Amino acid sequence: SALKSQNLSGTLPTELVKLPYLQEIDLANNYLNGTIPPQWGSMINLVNISLLGNRLTGPIPKELGKITNLQKLILKFNQLSGNLPPELGNLHQLERLILSSNYFTGNLPATYAKLTKLKQIRLCDNQFSGPIPDFIQSWTSLDRMVMQGSGLSGPIPSGISYLKNLTDLRITDLKGPDSPFPQLINLTVVDTLVLRSCNLIGTVPEYFGNITTLRSLDLSYNKLSGQIPNTLGVLEDINLLYLTGNLFTGPLPNWIARPDYT
Repeated sequence: SALKSQNLSGTLPTELVKLPYLQEIDLANNYLNGTIPPQWGSMINLVNISLLGNRLTGPIPKELGKITNLQKLILKFNQLSGNLPPELGNLHQLERLILSSNYFTGNLPATYAKLTKLKQIRLCDNQFSGPIPDFIQSWTSLDRMVMQGSGLSGPIPSGISYLKNLTDLRITDLKGPDSPFPQLINLTVVDTLVLRSCNLIGTVPEYFGNITTLRSLDLSYNKLSGQIPNTLGVLEDINLLYLTGNLFTGPLPNWIARPDYT
């Protein structure tokens, strides 16, 4: 059932439950309002629910936690609110949880530690509270973690070092106390690394020079000090480097004058 970008208005139909073998509901980029029907929880063959870019309100129904075959839950760009239901932790096949640009509140439920097949999680532009949970270390399949302006607090858990498959890590605007630079030495395939305004203190690790896949590095608006590591100069693919708004001292590395930097 793919009806994306059809200028559809009205509410989400409960009647879809009469199609028990339906595997996909894609109603992205329409003008749908109202709430997500709890009755959809009976559609246990669904693999993909994509409702992004509508005008949906209310919470995510806990009943969606019964759709244990679900691999993608894509709800970004709506007006959804409330706490995330712990029941979604039962979606053991879930690979994409995309919740950006809503009004979600509360902590990330501890049950989400069980979402071990997650490849992408996007929580940016919400009103979550509480810390980034330690259990993110169980998401070892994660390829993208995007938490810009999520409302969550630091520090970034040390267990982030277990997420060796990350290619895209973006965390910004963390609340909470100052904290040391997180241990990222194992993130050897990361391409985009944004830790802007995360209350980070201490020095920039020298080992960044070994992450040869790095193309975009943003460590701006922290309280990082010491010298900018010379090792960053060996990163041949880097094309975006933002270090502004820190407390660096010492000479600027000579590679900063290279014409290919922005």
